[in-house]
Amino acid sequence: MSIKSILVPVAGSESDPVALSAAIAVARLFDAHVDSLFVKLDPRDAVPMLGEGMSGAMVDEIMRAAENESDSHLTAARRHFEAVLHREQVDLREGPSAVGGVSARWREVVGRAEEVVPLEGRFADLLVFAHTEIDRDAQAYATLETALLSAARPLLLAPKAGLGRIGKSIALAWNGSAESARAVAGAMPFLRRADTVYVLTAETSSTQPATGRRIAEYLAWHDVNCQLTIVKPGSEPVGQMLTNKTAELGADLLVMGGYGHSRMRELILGGVTRYVLGHAGLPVLMAH
Repeated sequence: MSIKSILVPVAGSESDPVALSAAIAVARLFDAHVDSLFVKLDPRDAVPMLGEGMSGAMVDEIMRAAENESDSHLTAARRHFEAVLHREQVDLREGPSAVGGVSARWREVVGRAEEVVPLEGRFADLLVFAHTEIDRDAQAYATLETALLSAARPLLLAPKAGLGRIGKSIALAWNGSAESARAVAGAMPFLRRADTVYVLTAETSSTQPATGRRIAEYLAWHDVNCQLTIVKPGSEPVGQMLTNKTAELGADLLVMGGYGHSRMRELILGGVTRYVLGHAGLPVLMAH
């Protein structure tokens, strides 16, 4: 299966051009379409649970402020979208067409981003986000996490510096989990195009080196030539080890499963997914 439909949630932030440019770069590889989605907050959702002492005038003021802020973000997001399309010379197209080439569309939906994006994402082959740090933009991070957990589609996370080339040399983090298997399935269009694929297996108490050989054999049936690399984590976190090894190998894309443990456990104890979401300086394709 190829990638033909890409969803990019935009919010009027400085991350929009990064995600849009990355999505268009991927669309050029697969002759795909890009949907730019802005989720506009319903002003009524901005009103907290009504308590004693909150007058109707206060409620109206809260709703007006929320609507004004949402309109401001909408204007910025649309400006980013139009600027990227103009720079990349991408055609606007509202639906499927016999005409080939990369295309894009602007869409607006009213609701909560963390609810709308996963639902809309199920109608795309790939979702594209810019890398987001939780302490810099909590709302964007929450939307990204919810999409990862609920959209049932792979996510591509683009570094702030932009993509450059992508998919020529791929590092695949494999531990035999259901999440990593879904990541392999989602990344198959990239894997089949790659010149080199490195299977990275961290030798731990829960992962045996043999599992890396099994996935390499599986990929060989799909004409994907792999090099198996066993990595032994030391004192550094596994997430740091994976991103460092990917950079050392010169790979331009890291493929991995996301949230093999519960999100709460990773929030409290830290984990591979949270490390990569917050620290990776290269493109990451992730699936849950």
